[in-house]
Formats: sequence, C-alpha cells, structure tokens
Amino acid sequence: MNKSKKRLTLTQRRILNAVIIVVALLILVGLNILTTVLVDKFPSLESDVTEKGYYSLNDTAEEFFEFLDKDVKITVLMPEENFENQQDDLGSSAYYYQANKLLRQMSVYDKVSLEYTDLSTASQSVFEKKYPDANWTSNSNLIIVEKGDKYEVLTDTDIFTYDMSYLTYYNYKVISSQSVEQEIIKAVQKVTSDKSFMVAISVGNGEFLNESSESYANYSGIKSLLDYNAYDVVNVNLLTEELTDDIDAILMMAPMVDMSNQQVEKLSAWLENGGNYGKTFIYIPNDYNIDNTPNTDLFVEQWGMKVQNGYVIENDATMTSQQGAPTGYANYADETFTEGLTTTMLSVYMPYSLGVEIIDETIATPMLTSSDDVSLGILASETGETVKSDKALNYAAIAKKGNSDLSKVSNVIVWGSYDALRYDVMTAQNFNNADYALNMFDTALGNENDSIVIKGTDLTVETITVSSAQKTGVLITFVFAIPIIVGAVGIIVWIRRKNK
Repeated sequence: MNKSKKRLTLTQRRILNAVIIVVALLILVGLNILTTVLVDKFPSLESDVTEKGYYSLNDTAEEFFEFLDKDVKITVLMPEENFENQQDDLGSSAYYYQANKLLRQMSVYDKVSLEYTDLSTASQSVFEKKYPDANWTSNSNLIIVEKGDKYEVLTDTDIFTYDMSYLTYYNYKVISSQSVEQEIIKAVQKVTSDKSFMVAISVGNGEFLNESSESYANYSGIKSLLDYNAYDVVNVNLLTEELTDDIDAILMMAPMVDMSNQQVEKLSAWLENGGNYGKTFIYIPNDYNIDNTPNTDLFVEQWGMKVQNGYVIENDATMTSQQGAPTGYANYADETFTEGLTTTMLSVYMPYSLGVEIIDETIATPMLTSSDDVSLGILASETGETVKSDKALNYAAIAKKGNSDLSKVSNVIVWGSYDALRYDVMTAQNFNNADYALNMFDTALGNENDSIVIKGTDLTVETITVSSAQKTGVLITFVFAIPIIVGAVGIIVWIRRKNK
C-alpha cells in the first residue's frame, strides 16, 4: 500500500508562494537591467524603430566599416550624455542624438574604437600638444579621428549644416541636417591612406565652380563628392597662381573666359611635370562660349581631341529621355573607367552635351559614347539644324601623353556636359553619374581608396528621438514600475486567496 504524499502546511505554502513571487520579481528586474546593460555595451543589439532608419548606418557605410582593415580611434570631446543631449539655438537635440547613435553603430565594427572624454576635466594643454593642427581657441571641436600619428579634428560645422535663414537674420545656429557618416568616413580614409590626392578647381576664368558664380550652388556637388572621398579640394587661379607639384588634378568647368597663352603654357608644363607626368586635367566646355575659346581649343587639339560645335542628339528612343532633344544616356566605351563601378546597369545621363571629336586616335580614346543613330545639333543654327552622324558620337574622351614606354603618363579628359554634374542629376538614384565621375578621378589619379557616395539625413517632425528625461522615464517604467505592479498584483491575489 502506497504512502500518501505529505501535504504542505498552510504556513509552508504561504512561504513558498512568497518565495516564488520574490524570485520572479528578481528575475524580471534582472532581465531588464541586463538588457539595458547589453544594449549600452553592444550597440548592435539596439533596434532602430524609425521608418527611414535614421539611427542606422547607410548600407554603403556598413560595407566600408565591415572591410576596414586598419584600427582607428574615434574620440568625442564631451561625455556621451552631454553630446547626445547637446541642443542647437532652438533647443533641439535631435541631430546630436542621431549623430551619437550613428557613432555607436560604427563602434560595433572590430577596427573602430569609440571613446568619450570630458574636456572640462582634462588638461587642455595635453590636447593642444597632441593635436596641434586643431584650433583649440574655439569651442567648435567635436570629434577626433586618429590612426597612429595621423589625425583629423572635426568641428560642429563639419558634422552639422545650419539653417542659413536663422543664421543670417537672427544669428541662431539651428541645425537642418547632419553628415556624420560622410565626415567620419572621409576622416578615416585620410588617416589610413598611404597617399593623399589633391584636386584643384580652376576659378580664374569665370567657371561655374567659382564660389562667386550664380551657378555655383547647382554644380558644387562634384566638389562635395570629392571632399567626402578624402580628396584635398582646393581652388587655383591659373593666371595668378603657380601650379605646385602636390596638385594631382585640375578641374575646369564651363569657363566663360578663354585661357591666355600664359595659362596654356603653365598648364602644359604642369602636365609634363619635368618628365615625370602623373597629372590629370579635366576640361568641361561652356556651350554659351564655344566660339570664343581659341587658345583652349588649340590646347585640346594638341591632345588629339576637338570640342564640336553642337549637342549630341540621340535618335534612338531607348537612349534618350526625350527623343529629338539633347538628353542622351551614354554607352560605356572604356572598360578602364568601369572596373571600379558598383554597377554598369545604370547609365550616365549626359544632357546638353557637346560632342567630343577624336582627331588623333594614337593618343585619344572615347570614354562615353552615343548610339550609332545620332545627330549633332548645330549651336549656331537659328532653325535648329541637325546633322545626321554616320557613326557614334562621343560624350567624353581621354588623351594620354607620357614617356616613350608610357610607364608615366598625364591625362587630359574632355567631358561634354556640365549638366551631367548638376546636383539633381548627381543625386538621382536611377543614374550612374556620381559613381562614374568619382571613379573617373580615382582611375585617372590611381587612387585605390574605397570610394563611397553617401547622402546626409534631414530629420522631420515625425522623427523618433528620446531625450535624457524620456530615457529615465522608460528605464523607471520597464525596469522598476512594471515589475513592482506585477508583484503587487501577485501579492493581492495571494492575500485574497489566503483570506478565502
């Protein structure tokens, strides 16, 4: 006969129930605390619940950090809580909060370390001695990116864009966008690169990229693209300034004034570089001044090319956005300039492009071409005259000159359309213009750094941000309040059962 199981006494049951409730409460509180600690320690565990992924790295940035093969250190020059709650002059901390989240996402990767320091408690002289190139008399320094002895100091104006209307009329610094991904990656490229490359923008002949030009805002995207990819971008006046050896490329976009004989001689000597070559000149003609540039035309012809007096007009409906208009999609003619592209499935859009004729095939070759069904729209024609071409026309071409075995060469590139580098075209997702233009510089200059195209983020009123006070509220709610409420309900149920 089996013995009956001994039942717990009422007191023992009460003690057991109390222990179970206490243990459950401790487990719940512990899990919440552990989750908070883990997210703080490992940012990759944190979820971005915003619709557009405001707090997540761009796919290209993720790939960049994934394949980064050198250790870099990022130092934020204030405590983390202070940084992410820093406010602009309208009291908004949204962009600082977003910037900090992106920095934390970068720190997930093996080669990136992220630190926060408090300059108010650190010795200012220590930073001045270690980073002498920074301006420590201002309070604008925010972030230092370093690798060994090489470093870049980023200021608030590097990371954030301020609304010019507030700045102009009220002297308020109100943030309208951030570019932390671009600036950090640019800094990382600079401190990890064995060689830096300098591109000089010609500004002395009434070019579009002269900051005083009315067209500057629409075409300055190419400067930003180069700058974001760790090129040193400077301005140069070919008439009044010397062309120094550290300049690797010169870009002349849509000059309104012809080059003088002196400028041509200076440019030619720079390209020859004492027999060392290794230089690149990129010329984009101005269709409004096509008949008034004899010196420049002669220089281009000496490099085996000629700018045609007409627009490339595609007759093939599949190669244009508007048949009969100069709005063509280019074919890739030189594989050298496509090897570094992410894709060749997208076309380079060349609106209002002048034709680039090759007159010496021994030194010049096409880069971008039209279809075979194409015409040249004559600029001087008042009746819109077009001449049917018996072969494909060129949107862009390159010529090379160098030593006898061409082991050292300099390049001259003629690019027919300045509108192909217009901001709205460069940022269009269905065109390959930005990638191709950047790859053109990389290939011509021998730049082997990873090239990237990343846009900044403008936050809207719908953006989810969490202030310090809100974080405290969330912490209290989920770590303490909810467990206490659950525990209280359990105790009440237990007491009610006890008194039945």
